[in-house]
Amino acid sequence: MKYLFFVCITLFSLQINAETAVYFTPSLDCENQIIRLLNNAKKSIDISVYSINNNNIVAVLKQTHKRGIPIRILTDRTQAAGRGAKSIDLYESGLDIRVHSKHRIEHNKFMVADNEAIITGSYNWTNPASLKNSENCLVVWNDPDTVMKYKKRFEYLWDVNSPEKSDAWFARKIAENKQKSLSFGKTSPISKK
Repeated sequence: MKYLFFVCITLFSLQINAETAVYFTPSLDCENQIIRLLNNAKKSIDISVYSINNNNIVAVLKQTHKRGIPIRILTDRTQAAGRGAKSIDLYESGLDIRVHSKHRIEHNKFMVADNEAIITGSYNWTNPASLKNSENCLVVWNDPDTVMKYKKRFEYLWDVNSPEKSDAWFARKIAENKQKSLSFGKTSPISKK
């Protein structure tokens, strides 16, 4: 009976210590919170995000990767191919990134940091989301139940989205980009009359 009482008190105290913070854009608040979580990561980062083109977040993702922190990113394939998208850049930089192949679109926007904190909300990881759009993000710490629900969802999404299809997609897009850059580099001869 004492053990059961101890477990109940422990679980209750964990919920009391849960912390949340809410941020809105246009502002740098959501961007800064993502960067803070990335910079403080010690074990792992799991990200499911619709769109990535925010230069500051991309730079910190690369730095975090160089520090040896495992990062997994799942993103939307149509957004990953869009103008200004940074997904191919992240892939070529060695980050473990997949484009979705299971659902119609990958519209989630969340990150699980060290299995201890999450950031979620409408905030796309883009420059306009920080500077122009009306968006929100919610950061949650010390709430193991909520964090594990997001972790479990990420694991499901990661498992159902084929790494082979994703790698083939990236290979095709990289080849297309190289072909485009070669085409732009060619000049047509000017005929003299």
